[in-house]
Formats: sequence, C-alpha cells, structure tokens
Amino acid sequence: MKQNKFNQHYFFGKVYKNYDTFLNFGKLARDLIKQYSFDSFLDIGCGCGNLVKEIKKQLEKKNKKQCNVQGVDLSEYAVKRAGVPFVTLADCKNLPFLNSSFDLVYILALFGYLETKKDIVRAMEEAYRVCSKQIVFEDVYNIPPASSDDYDPYRVHFLNQNEWRDLWLKVLKKDDRIEFNQEEIVITKK
Repeated sequence: MKQNKFNQHYFFGKVYKNYDTFLNFGKLARDLIKQYSFDSFLDIGCGCGNLVKEIKKQLEKKNKKQCNVQGVDLSEYAVKRAGVPFVTLADCKNLPFLNSSFDLVYILALFGYLETKKDIVRAMEEAYRVCSKQIVFEDVYNIPPASSDDYDPYRVHFLNQNEWRDLWLKVLKKDDRIEFNQEEIVITKK
C-alpha cells in the first residue's frame, strides 16, 4: 500500500467529499464503548483520527481517568491532519506497540487496501499480537459500482465475511472465538 495515494485529495475530494462527515464518529464511539468492555483501544488505519479522538474523549469521561487510546495510519497527510500525539504514522504490518497492549483493536476498511493476501495475513498477525482481549474487524464489502458513494478505486480486495474469517483463522489460536455481528467480525482471545 502506497501512502502517497492517501493524501488530502483522497480524504477531501476524490474518494471522500468530506472525511470528517462521512461517518458519525461520535455515535460510532458511543456504540463501541457501549457494546465492548475496554480501557485501552487501538484503531489500525485510523485515517485523520476522528474516531480515536472521540473514543479517547468519551472513554476518559466514562472512566474518569486517562486511557491508552491510540491510532495508526500509513498516510502522512492523515496523521498530520489528526494533529494529536496519540495518532502516529505506522504500517499495519509492523505496529510499534508491545504484545497485548490494547483491550480492543478496531479495524475499519483497511485490509482490503493491502496489495496481497500475504500482506493481509501479516497485518492480521500484528493486530492479533497487540490485542489482549478483542478485535473488531469491519472490512466486509460488496463491490460497489463506480458511481456509488462507497466506491474507492484504491481497494484491492473485496472479500465476504466467510473469506475474511478464513484468513483470520490462519492467525487465531485454537481456543479463540470468532463471531459475526452484522457486518463486523469479532474475535475474542482466550
């Protein structure tokens, strides 16, 4: 995946008209905090950091303490635009964190951009390595028409849930649990 593709034109023009408003990041953060139990959170492929900023704000308000909330992205533009120390430049295949650093690891629409399935499995291994409890994976898409708002010319892989599950199963340990939750794949480590 080449980081120079994911520039200002990508986030505010070519693919997203306005990245800041394409999702309701506040609602997504509330839903994740309500649905999953975590004190530490990593968003792999966090873009401009909108979700991690919301998670940090809401989780720290709920817990009344500082929480380890981090985001990583390969785009220099996105990390610079995020403008916070907890969003850093990193490759999802080589994360700069210790093993089991985060209760919840979140991945939205990232692995489909990786060039090969070998790259995807490597990124899954890294997500698994830094996770202590759960991974929420949302990268299940149908191939949208080029005229659709959901079309992204940079996506390489469009896999269904079963195909993504089969890739995750190459990484998981025997007693781990993998479940479908609507469009999400949720992995619980044992």
